[in-house]
Amino acid sequence: MPSISVVIVNYNSERFLRDNLESLLAQSVPFSRIIVVDNNSSDNSVDLINEFDGVTTLQLNTNIGYSAALNRGIEKCDSDLILVANSDIYIAKDFNRIISGKFGIDPDLDIVSPLILRFGGEIVDSAGQSYSTSMYPVEAGFGSVLKEDEFRESIIFSVCGAATVFRRESLERLKVEGEYYDESYFMFWEDFDIGWRANLYGMKIKLIPEAEVFHFRGGTLKKSFLTRFSMALVRPGHIKYHLVKNRYLTLIKNFRFRSFWYLIPMMVIKDLVWVGLLTLSSPKIIIKLFRSGKSFKMAIRRRKVIKNNE
Repeated sequence: MPSISVVIVNYNSERFLRDNLESLLAQSVPFSRIIVVDNNSSDNSVDLINEFDGVTTLQLNTNIGYSAALNRGIEKCDSDLILVANSDIYIAKDFNRIISGKFGIDPDLDIVSPLILRFGGEIVDSAGQSYSTSMYPVEAGFGSVLKEDEFRESIIFSVCGAATVFRRESLERLKVEGEYYDESYFMFWEDFDIGWRANLYGMKIKLIPEAEVFHFRGGTLKKSFLTRFSMALVRPGHIKYHLVKNRYLTLIKNFRFRSFWYLIPMMVIKDLVWVGLLTLSSPKIIIKLFRSGKSFKMAIRRRKVIKNNE
């Protein structure tokens, strides 16, 4: 059976960490390594983490962002499989047994999405990612009440970043210029970006619904587009900036005209509304985008690297 490690990125998530770490340590098939990368939390997260034997803490002196922190943790893993996950999750006791078993019987399997539910287990958070007609990520089943046998093992486009399992060999292949996750993404879009790249490389990505993860995601977040849209509008300006910037970094690297040319009209319409309102609500975003030339030049360069590996 393949060995499995876990990398958790934490930032001021003390209230979730005890349940998170207890669930990781309670696995019927133990993790070979549990690594928590702390992005310079100002709460008591690190003290709490240090209460748990068998957990390795990478305490950073500054908040380097979600993607960069994941990369630091992944570099410390030497297992066959790696679960990368948020700190506001906990996992079912037989998660490792199911996941390791699926990878063990399918040598072509590269990436797995568990069934991600909200706390309580009644509401679906993500059953894998697809994409909308405007090429935005869509979480399958998002916000719906879970029905018995609703989801079956199936091929999907990408995986929600709350919990993703990689075969280590596949993750090494996804590395671009020394980075697994693109460190230009401080937060947001990094999961869709790496999933899209995996598709371009022809990797096999599956939903395994027997493996369950429970995710907070704001607790009361609704399925309604208007609710989610209004929440985006009231976010701080620096959050909006990452939402907009990373949208275009993802498209620059991964969009292929031959495959998605028919989506361009809807992409333009959606962005005129979505990006337009985000920038109008926080005009300084425009200035920050103009100052992000280095990131966009890097994305253009990495597009060439990715195309050479397709």
